[in-house]
Amino acid sequence: MARLNKEEALSFLLTHLVVERGETFEMNPLTLFHLMHLAAEAENRLQQEQGVIPHEVIEEIADGFES
Repeated sequence: MARLNKEEALSFLLTHLVVERGETFEMNPLTLFHLMHLAAEAENRLQQEQGVIPHEVIEEIADGFES
């Protein structure tokens, strides 16, 4: 199974936050840094753990986002 890279994880994370959870936030350098950090965390977990479902990992990590 192909794993998500950081850019794909960021895209899914943004979609999850904005579309599914209805979050609103200002996209500034600090917010982008935080989102990139969460995307990198998702990428690392997906590379290290076997049998995990990518969208579930990203949704779990998204819980750490505070706008």
